[in-house]
Amino acid sequence: MIPLELTDGETKFDRAEAPLSIFLEWAERARTENSQQRLYVAQAPLNRLPKPMQDDLPTPELVTKTGKGDVYDASIWLGVAPTYTPLHRDPNPNLYLQLAGRKVIRLLKPDAGQAVFDGVQVALGSKFSSRFRGEEMMKGREKSLLEASIWSSKTTQDGEKIEGFEETLDAGQSMFIPEGWWHSVKSVGTGCTGSVNWWFR
Repeated sequence: MIPLELTDGETKFDRAEAPLSIFLEWAERARTENSQQRLYVAQAPLNRLPKPMQDDLPTPELVTKTGKGDVYDASIWLGVAPTYTPLHRDPNPNLYLQLAGRKVIRLLKPDAGQAVFDGVQVALGSKFSSRFRGEEMMKGREKSLLEASIWSSKTTQDGEKIEGFEETLDAGQSMFIPEGWWHSVKSVGTGCTGSVNWWFR
């Protein structure tokens, strides 16, 4: 069983545990059908994948020999473009590797990302924590405002220019995301996308 996310436009978001075969069957249909409904294997622990898949994804030496050499978690992300992960930050350093397809990552320093997040919370009249993110970032107005700030206007809610970095990763390319740095990820193009990441300390 792996975690699957189901989205349908801007308003529906559900998460459930399901066999990998459910995603694979959907992905085959999604290549020929035009539907707003999307399935995404999001943050599926590598140790819950079939053994042959685990063997194909060994922990890179860079991860095991950096810092304490302690792998906090390792996950796989599988989808059919377009996929989208809203702006968030991780509590540990992250090595992100693109396996298939192409993704664009927008990366913001901690203070710049916090300013974007705070501006969106003020616009919403909300006080969600930037440390613990849940479904609120995956649907509705918060998702729309964060996406517009990062991907369209590239300005905060106060009109300040967002200072950050952008990188496009093709299959076989990787990116180091420092602890606490904010990032948002989109797949581009068509077809299946696959990524794996290792959070370490």
